[in-house]
Amino acid sequence: MDKPLQAFDIVIVGAGMAGASLALALSQSQQDKPLKIALIEAAPLNFGQHPGFDGRAIALSAGSEQWLREQDLWAALAPYACAIEHIHVSDRGHCGWTKLDADEYHLSALGQVIELEHAGREFHRLLAERSVRLFCPSKLVKLEQQQQQVRITLDDQQSLTARLLIGADGADSQVALQGGLQQQQHDFAKYAVIANVEAEQAPAGRAFERFTIDGPLALLPMNGHRWSVVWSVSAAEAQRLQNLAEADFLAALQRAFGYRAGRFIGLGKRYAYPLVLRYYPRLFNHRLLLLGNAAHSLHPIAGQGFNLGLRDVACLATLIEQHWQQGKDIGGHALLDAYQQSRQADIERTILMTSSLASLFAGDDKSMVIPRNLGLMAMRLLPDLKAVLAKQSLGLF
Repeated sequence: MDKPLQAFDIVIVGAGMAGASLALALSQSQQDKPLKIALIEAAPLNFGQHPGFDGRAIALSAGSEQWLREQDLWAALAPYACAIEHIHVSDRGHCGWTKLDADEYHLSALGQVIELEHAGREFHRLLAERSVRLFCPSKLVKLEQQQQQVRITLDDQQSLTARLLIGADGADSQVALQGGLQQQQHDFAKYAVIANVEAEQAPAGRAFERFTIDGPLALLPMNGHRWSVVWSVSAAEAQRLQNLAEADFLAALQRAFGYRAGRFIGLGKRYAYPLVLRYYPRLFNHRLLLLGNAAHSLHPIAGQGFNLGLRDVACLATLIEQHWQQGKDIGGHALLDAYQQSRQADIERTILMTSSLASLFAGDDKSMVIPRNLGLMAMRLLPDLKAVLAKQSLGLF
């Protein structure tokens, strides 16, 4: 016997940070006239109480923290966050450098670093307290776009309908694939090596972006004496670094980064993935749209990917709230087009900024080295010039 059809106003595919943030924002803001929201997640939710040394981390910009505060979500995350108060940017082997300090912009912090396992656990604890129906673990296997709704079939044969279907299911989005949206790609021909390391010095609110011949090397502060490392290298170098013994990896990292964090003395698990820009020029089709990493997966330089996705969430939540309260169709073309028009400039600007920085700050060709070092020095000496980059990076518009 077929399982009964379950009707929702909004179905979100992907319960990661973007999908969960949107569900929480919408479930909280419509108390007088609640939306029926479903959240579909393919991976089992298994959040440990103590992520430990290898917890993966994300950097939240000041703008992202501000929005999370406005949604009453920050209090749940704050105990696990590590503030970024200073960012030091330099070009290895050259004289160019600059720095950003929170007090320059009258902020307590430029951003926050939080381990995904802590954030996921807290967000899903909050979701359990709200009127959000969670289907997990469940996979979308089929969608059918109908005139007034989208029909969704899950891998356990459950069927849902939604007035609006949102794909927050990552770079290989099934919503995008089945919804007929066309992806653009650019291969940076680099890999990101990611690991947590322990150093003699505690981070003390510091973050670093160090540009090397291969590309950027970022250190983000974590609790204790830990740092989250994101290191852009060639494919061959990524393989070599993954195969090195712990002491040899730490020595290679020390040579590339220097001693601003003291001596590196401990290493967690290493990961590597190819750096490819993926984005959809058109973010929507009939009664569905893409959000977060499903819509655009960026180069990790300057940590802009998740923060861009959270700005997507903030914009979409506002539009849905407005249309819902006014009795308008929340899955109609008017809302979807308004979302595309509202987000396009920020998305294009962020893609351009991250891709340009990734290209400019890699290699040792003099035609690139001289301009980038002059640029770093100019930002250090001309606060108004630095403020342009800071404004985009901090997400304060």
